[in-house]
Order: sequence, then structure tokens, then C-alpha cells
Amino acid sequence: MREQQFISFIKQNSPILNNNIIKSIGDDCAVIKSISDRYFLITTDALCEKNHFDRRYFFPEEIGAKAVAVNISDICAMGGVPAHCLVSIGFNKKEKQKFINRIYNGLISYSKNYGIDIIGGDTVGSNTLFISIVLIGFVKKQNILYRTGAKPGDSIYVTGFLGDSAAGLDVLLKKGRKNLKSYEYFPIKKHLVPTPKYVESRVLSESKLVNCCIDISDGLVNDLMNITYENKCGAEIWMDRIPISFSTINIAEQYKKNPIDYALYGGEDYELLFTVSSKNKKKFLDYIEKSGLNVFEIGKIINKKGIILNKNGKKIKPEIKKIWNHFV
Repeated sequence: MREQQFISFIKQNSPILNNNIIKSIGDDCAVIKSISDRYFLITTDALCEKNHFDRRYFFPEEIGAKAVAVNISDICAMGGVPAHCLVSIGFNKKEKQKFINRIYNGLISYSKNYGIDIIGGDTVGSNTLFISIVLIGFVKKQNILYRTGAKPGDSIYVTGFLGDSAAGLDVLLKKGRKNLKSYEYFPIKKHLVPTPKYVESRVLSESKLVNCCIDISDGLVNDLMNITYENKCGAEIWMDRIPISFSTINIAEQYKKNPIDYALYGGEDYELLFTVSSKNKKKFLDYIEKSGLNVFEIGKIINKKGIILNKNGKKIKPEIKKIWNHFV
């Protein structure tokens, strides 16, 4: 089973019964009408041990912080501001209270950085340690960003380096957190506690020039597939234009891997992936320059469905087996 097929099944069998729903299943957040000039944004993400984190190299505070960060990223992907948080945590009865307390300390501390109130949640017994968060935010109606809206001819942009988190994970899996080389610290930090693109989100949403937006959680190819699926279009990626840090290039060389694979398929970068129409491109770039924000143009939206990788003029298809699948 692929995640998109499962989500489609749920969407088709979950009718909307209330007329205050603006957007339900299929985006980074659900969108609900408010009585003011804003929409409420509601998102949820769960972190499970051995799947999203491993205590062999995660400090408990980092587990808590990451659980909040990935949810904040969803709010940012829609141009919103996070505000309220509910936390559910499951753990074995033999788990030490001190360890769980440290997870919550990390979660609470990270939430404070973004002005988020923890307002409730649940604790349950579980054979596997997990944290599930519901995050509520808000966005001005005129500033909201959706996954839908991309059109053929749009330029595709990202807000920063791709592949760092996957490279950092490789280092952690192979050598842990001891005896690290200087260039290994940055990717490891990005994997352990990602930084949501809070400021970048404000700039993009207030520009009124972005057609669609998503955060890169499951890899560039996978999340671009989500955009093309929602917009019934395709995309061409210029591989030589994908921004990759020197740290990730060095790690790839160290482990005899192709750094582009980290960027295309790695995931958990939490950069923003968005499109801008050709008619608004110059205006957008002028706006971005004045804002002081760096963005990278990496491709274009095309009519033909599917993802095409352009490597020095040669067009190839992504390697399906490398695309992240939650159920494999």
C-alpha cells in the first residue's frame, strides 16, 4: 500500500457534514471558518520509536522538540501561525518517569519558542513509545497557501538546502554522535531537531504571489508528487539546480553515495516547496530580494503528468524504489 492510495480511500469515504469546512483531507492542514478575518488551521503528526526516532542517538528532549517542529512545519506550509497544542503520548509501563519528563521538557521548551500553548492531550499504555500532536494555528484568509493552485508554466522553488537530514541520519546510523567530523554536525542537527520555515512562510504568504506550497517531509520527489497529484499536472526538476550543502556532499563522498539521492528521496528537510506563475516571476523575485530571503528555482510545472528529472539535458524518471513509503 502507498500512502496516497490510503489517503484517497479515507477521503472518498469521509463525507463533509458541516458547512464551516474550507479544506479537509488532502493538504498540510484542515482549514475551518472563523468568525473573524482568519481561518483556523488544524494539523496532526505522530512520531513513533524506531520509525521516526531512535533513543540510541536522540536525547529525550530532542524527541519532544522534533514532535512539535514537524507539526509547526505543516502550519507554516499553509502560511499560518501556530497557537495551541494537544499532546498524546504512549509508552510502556516499565518506562522511567525521568525519561518521559525529559521528553516533555523538550516539547514544552520548543513550543515556547513559537508562542504555542499546550492545552491538553492524553497518555496511554503502549508497547511502542510514540507522541501524537494536534496543533491548531490561524492564518489570514487572504494569505492562506494551499497545495492546489499550481499550473503548467509555473516555476518551482525551494527555500533551502535539501538532503541534509537524510545525510545526518546516515551518519547517526553508521557512527552515532561520537567522534564526529566538523561537517557532520550541521546535517545531524537538522535531522534531530528540524527548524520550521516560520519566517519564510510569512514572507511567501504575504507576497500574494505564490500559487501553491507544501513542506518537504517525505523527500522532494514524493512531496512534489503530492502537488502534481492535487493539481492533475506534472513537473520537471533540473537536477543541477537543486541546492545541496557542502556537508551533505562530503557525507555522500564519505559513504560512497550520490548526494542528489539524499536531496530527491531523503525527506525530513522541512524546507518549503512552492510555485510561482511565469507572469508573476519578476515581481516575486524583486519582492524576495527586498525581503532578504533566499530561494532556489529548481524546475517547472508541466502539462504531462508525472515527475521528470532533467540531468544535463537528459530526461529520466525518478527511481520508484527510492521514494519514501510509510508502509514498506
